[in-house]
Parts: sequence; C-alpha cells; structure tokens
Amino acid sequence: MDALVLIDLQNWITRMPLSPRHGAEIAARCATLAADSRAAGVPVWFVRYLDGLGPGADPAAPRNRIVSGLEVRPDEPVVTKYGLGAFDGTPLAGRLRTAGVTHVVLAGIALSHGVGVTAREAAALGFRVTVLEDATTSLSAEGHRQAVQVLKGLVTVTSSASWGVSQVEHISEP
Repeated sequence: MDALVLIDLQNWITRMPLSPRHGAEIAARCATLAADSRAAGVPVWFVRYLDGLGPGADPAAPRNRIVSGLEVRPDEPVVTKYGLGAFDGTPLAGRLRTAGVTHVVLAGIALSHGVGVTAREAAALGFRVTVLEDATTSLSAEGHRQAVQVLKGLVTVTSSASWGVSQVEHISEP
C-alpha cells in the first residue's frame, strides 16, 4: 500500500529562502497532493522537525505548526524528528509497516536535506520510494539539482502528475 509522506512543511521552514521553488509554492502543491490522496483513500503522513532547544522544541509554537492550508486531520499521523531523516530515532518505519505501507511517496522541504535523507533511509529499510520532484525544493537550485541526480540512482524520482493517485496500491477489501 502507498502512503504520502509530507516532510517539514512548518511555518518557519516554508518561510526560508528556498530554490528552485518557494516554500509557499511547495506547501500549496503538497496541499493538493494531500487532498487528492485523501480522496483516493491514500493515507497522508506528516513529518516535522523540532530542533530540541528553546522555541524550536515546542511543537505547539506557531513557528513549528504545519502551514495553514495543509491542516493535519485527526486521523493522520504526525511524526516528530530531531535530525535530518524521518526514520532515524523515530517510530516511523514500524508505524508504516503496521499500517501495511510498502511504498512511501515523499514531498516537502528540502530535497537536499530532510526529504533526500528520508528517501535514502526508506530505501535502505526496504520500502519502495518515490520522490515527487516538483513537490520539493531545496536551499539552493544547485543543491536541488545535485540531490535529484543522487536520488535518481537509488529511488524513483518523478513528477506529481506522473505518480498520480490513480496508480496507488490499495489494501484489498475482504
């Protein structure tokens, strides 16, 4: 089964200077992906980064909230990470496996950091991985380009339209 995993779409991260796309553009694209996924019955998971110090440690602080327009539903998991990758030191892998997820579809910020590290971790853990390049950005256009090249040898890198929720794997109903 597929799951859409949206990474680091918090207020402070989406406001950073990013390239080749702005944070607001990525947040809007991820909101569309989340809505389409929900309509197709694909679970949506959120990963957020907390830096563990001062206001960065409080998940309820305005800076750490998921951006407006991409509200998390009560039944959608939010996994908190304290480093770059969403699997390192978190329960994400076990929770995904318990939910029957074998294919993670990743989007968010930043491909050259959290999204890219998470993609490599997921592949190493045996998940099928798709990165939606047009629903990611990085700290620089060059860093983004390099991250795409590295990931193409390890996971599927495609566009949101090419993935399309019509192609997802669903758990068969009894």
